Formats: sequence, C-alpha cells, structure tokens
Amino acid sequence: MILDVARHKFYEGFLTLLLATLTMVVFVAVGVGEASVTPVPYSPFMSLISSATFGISFVEKAAVIILYTISVLSLSRSTIRTHIYPADTIAAMALCAVMTLPMIVGEHALREAFITLFTSLALGNMFFCFGPRRSPNHLFGAMLSASLLATVETTLIVIPIAMGIALIAARKRLREAVIVVVGMLLPLFACCYIAWLSGEGFTESLLAWWRSATTSLNYHIIDTMSIPRLCFLAYALFLTAVASIMNYAQRDTNSHVARGAWRAMHLIFVFVACALLFMPAASDSLLTVAVILSATMLPTYFICNDALISVVSYIALVALAFAASF
Repeated sequence: MILDVARHKFYEGFLTLLLATLTMVVFVAVGVGEASVTPVPYSPFMSLISSATFGISFVEKAAVIILYTISVLSLSRSTIRTHIYPADTIAAMALCAVMTLPMIVGEHALREAFITLFTSLALGNMFFCFGPRRSPNHLFGAMLSASLLATVETTLIVIPIAMGIALIAARKRLREAVIVVVGMLLPLFACCYIAWLSGEGFTESLLAWWRSATTSLNYHIIDTMSIPRLCFLAYALFLTAVASIMNYAQRDTNSHVARGAWRAMHLIFVFVACALLFMPAASDSLLTVAVILSATMLPTYFICNDALISVVSYIALVALAFAASF
C-alpha cells in the first residue's frame, strides 16, 4: 500500500516522487510562496549561477525541478546501498520528496534547491565513509559537497565543520584528515580565485563571506513562518526525536555503518540547532538542512512501528508538508 511508506516497493516510492515532482512543477509555475520577503545573504555561488542563467525565470524554474529530483534519487540510493536502517527500505525516497517540497518552493527556490542537492550528496557520500569499502573519493566528495553549502549560504559553514569532525573522529588517520581539510577548503579557495580573476582582491570574497556570516540579517526566522510551516517543522522534529530513540534502543543490533551514520547525523543536527540559536546571520536555509536530515532518519520510525501507526503518521506528515508549501 502506497501509504505504508516503510514497506514501499520501488514503483510506489517512485510514484510518490513523481507526484511530488508534479506538485513542485505546479507550485513553481504559479509562483507559490513568492510573495514572502526575507533578506538575501551574501552568496558567491548563487551570484555565479545567476550570471550563468542570465536571470531567465524559465531556466531557473526548470533547474529547480531537475535539482529537486536528482537530490531525492541520490539520497535514497545512498541509504539503500549503505543499509543504515533496521530493515531494507526505500522509504527515504518518499519522505525526502514530501518533506523537502515546502522548503524549496518560494522566492529563493533555486538557492534552496542547490542546498538540497549539496546536502543530499554530502550525506550520501558520508554514509559510504563508514562502510567496509572506504574510498577516499567518498570522503572527498562528502566534504566538497558539504563545503559547497557554505558558498551558497554562509551560515551553512557549520555543516562541513560538523561533518569533518565526525569523519575525522571515525577514521583517525592523518591522510584522511588531510582529505577532509582539503575538501572543506577547496570551494572557499575557488571563490577567492574567481574573485581575483574578476579584478577583486584575492581575499575580498572571503572577507565578504565572513562579514555576511557574522552580521545580523535583522529578522527572526520565526517571523517568516506561517502557522502550517511551524506545525510541519514541529511534527517533523517530534517524529525525528522518536526515531532517534528507537535507533538508540536497538544500537547493539545496528551495523557499523548505521552506527557511524547516525552519530554523524546527530552531530550535524546539534550544530544546525546551535547555529539557529546563536549565529546572528542564521537563516531558514538551516531549516532546509534540518528537514533533509529528518527525512533521512524517519524511515526508522516507520519501520519500527506497526502498519496502522505508520500510515496515520505518514498521512499527517504529507498533509502538513502540503499545507506548509503555501
């Protein structure tokens, strides 16, 4: 049954993604959420993307749909291949498709779509880093994707920092620590180099990035939220907390990959929460990352509950996500 997300067959998960994508197409086409006004932080990556798309609305909207679909497929594929749940499931496909929908639609849809993509790639590569076949490519890919988040939104620098700490603590090898640091610094160095090529000082981009990360945007995130969005985020947080408790209760039976992946996700979640509370330039992009983490953890909740509770919980989640999109 398509409402029993933990027991989805592939076609049911893909159908959910297809329906969510079609909903995204409609929302993007009619401009759902575009009336809201929030401060736009400094973003060297988005400045480059705007130049590449020439500000053409159709191109940007098409890019949002493509990035959204790739993100969901990439993350769900990684969770399937690394077996981070108590049982094999493709629930992450449906949950990621449903839960990221309200986070992407809006006036900054393209920015949030790139954040969704880079977060999905970072998490997907990170999961492989805890497996028996550890590849430097996955380690570098995880850190590079995570660090690219900081070029899209300055406050997201907490993501590569948290991920780097988790990976270094798990791997404990000098060569791999060097890969983590290089992957983290490369996108920032690239921004400085591009700025230098365009005639600015080599460190000008880095200084602008630092000012943006440490200067208040003079608005509170909660002021930009509707009641449905607050309810959606609160419900997602509650389910994630329950899923974490369930995962902890059966930690002895989890695989080495699952234990490492969950520790890393919890650490990133803590860093995101601290950034939301204490960083002066905190924006709702941090919530997008939090929702993706939540969507990645929630399959455990649906696997460990009986079918009726899972169906009711999933229906409520879908309804709140849809309401939060407006």
